[in-house]
Amino acid sequence: MEINVLKEQMTALYKETMTYKFDKETYVSEIAKVKKKYHDLLNDIAEVCESSEEIPGELITCIPDYVSEELRAAGSKRRKELAALDHKLNMVSFFMPLIGEAPSDKAKELTRQMADAWNRKMPGNKIGHSTYESINGGFRRGLSCYISTAVYRSLDKPDDCYELTTLRKYRDTYLMESEEGRKIVEEYYNIAPTIVNRIGRREDADEIYHGIWDSYLEPCIRLIETDRKEECRDLYITMVRTLEKEFLYS
Repeated sequence: MEINVLKEQMTALYKETMTYKFDKETYVSEIAKVKKKYHDLLNDIAEVCESSEEIPGELITCIPDYVSEELRAAGSKRRKELAALDHKLNMVSFFMPLIGEAPSDKAKELTRQMADAWNRKMPGNKIGHSTYESINGGFRRGLSCYISTAVYRSLDKPDDCYELTTLRKYRDTYLMESEEGRKIVEEYYNIAPTIVNRIGRREDADEIYHGIWDSYLEPCIRLIETDRKEECRDLYITMVRTLEKEFLYS
C-alpha cells in the first residue's frame, strides 16, 4: 500500500477515535469493535512496519503533524488549550493503544516513536507512551497517578519527581496489597481521566490543581514519610470523594 494512502487512513481513524468517550466500563468493547472495523488497516500498518528495517518516518509523524496543524488553527489561546487536552487524551487513551495492537512486533515501537515525534512537535503539550495493556490493566502504567500527574505538571514538576514517585510507591506497595485498597485504586482510575478533563476546561485550572496539592497531595506525602499509611489512605479516599462530587455530579 502507498504510504500516502496509509497516512490518509490513519488520519481518518484518528478523527474517528476523537469522537469516542473514555469510559472504563466500555473501553474493552470499544477497542475490540474498532480493531474489527479497522482490521485491514492494522494489517497494512503491520506489513509496512515489517517490510523494512526502520519504520517509515511518514507513518511516525503523520498524526503529530495533523494535530499540530489542528491546534495552530484552533484560534485563541484558551481554545488551543482545550483542543490540546482533547487530542492528548485521545492519543494516549485510544489511538496509540489501538495502533499498538497491529499484528507486528514493531507496532508498539511505532507508537513509541509517534509519542516522541509528538513531543518534539508540540513540546508544550507532551504525552507519554501508552498501550492497550497498560490502560486495561487498571491505568497503573501509562496513566498512573492521573490527577497527581496533572497537579505536578501544573507546578512544573517532572513525571519522575520525588512526590509522584512517593505516591506511586505507596499505591503499589500499600494500597494494592489489600482488597479494599485495590477497590479504591480501581475507583480512582475509573473517574480520574474525566475529572482531569473537566478541570482542564476551567479557566482556574491551575488554581484548582494548587488547591488539590495543598489540601490532599502534600499532606499525603507527609503522612507517608512518617509511616502513617492508614491516615494517608483515609485522606486519599476523601480526595476521591470530594473531586467526584465536585466535578462529576455537580
